Amino acid sequence: MVSSVLKQISFFKDLSNSDLKKLFSIAGLKQYAAGQMVFAKADLGNNFFIVKTGRIKIFTTVGGGKKKTFAYLKKGDFFGEMSLLGGKVRSASAQAAEDSEVLVISKKNFKRLIIENPDFSLNLLQTLVERLHKANKDMESMLFHNILGRLAEAILDLSKDKHTKPVKMAIDQNELAQYLGTTRVPVCRAINTLKRAGIIDYRRGELVILNQARLQSMAGSD
Repeated sequence: MVSSVLKQISFFKDLSNSDLKKLFSIAGLKQYAAGQMVFAKADLGNNFFIVKTGRIKIFTTVGGGKKKTFAYLKKGDFFGEMSLLGGKVRSASAQAAEDSEVLVISKKNFKRLIIENPDFSLNLLQTLVERLHKANKDMESMLFHNILGRLAEAILDLSKDKHTKPVKMAIDQNELAQYLGTTRVPVCRAINTLKRAGIIDYRRGELVILNQARLQSMAGSD
C-alpha cells in the first residue's frame, strides 16, 4: 500500500523501483483529524513526514500570542526535516488543517536515505532552496509592501493549486491574518478594499478572485 502511494508522489519521481521498495520497508502511515497537532514547536524531532492526503499547516506563535503561518502543505509535500538535519528540536509547529494522512519515516531511516540515495538528497535540497527563496520573499514583503500588496501575494500563493474559473478557495480571515503574521482587523479592511475595487469577492469564508491581473500587479508579480 505504501509503495503505491510513494510512486504517486512527485518528490520520489526519480527513485528506482528498488529504492521505492526500501522506502516501503521503512515508511509507516498515520492519520490526523482536522485540528490535531502533528508536533509542536520545540518538540524533539524524531520523524520525517510526507503528506499523502489532506492539508498540513506549518506555523509558529509570535509575541502576544499571535500566530504566523508559513505554509499549507498538500499531497506530496514533506515537512519535519529541519530538526533532523541540523537542530534537535522543532523550529515550528505542524497541525492538520483538515483530516489528513501522512507517511512517517524515522530519524534513523531518514539519515540512511540521505546517505544512500543521491536522488532523494538532491530532491530534498532543491525543495529546501525553494522554501528559503519563499522565506526571503516573505521577509521582503513584510518590510516593503503595504497590507494590500501582502494580502494580494498571500491570495495568489494560497490559490495557486486551484483550477476553477474563476478561482475560488475556502479560507477565513483569521487564517489569512495568520498567514500574513498580523491581526484580523487590518486583513478585514484590506479585503473590503479589494472587494470595493472589484478585484475579489469574499462571502461566508469563500474568497473568489475576480481580477487576477490586478491582483498580480498589486503583488508585484510578473
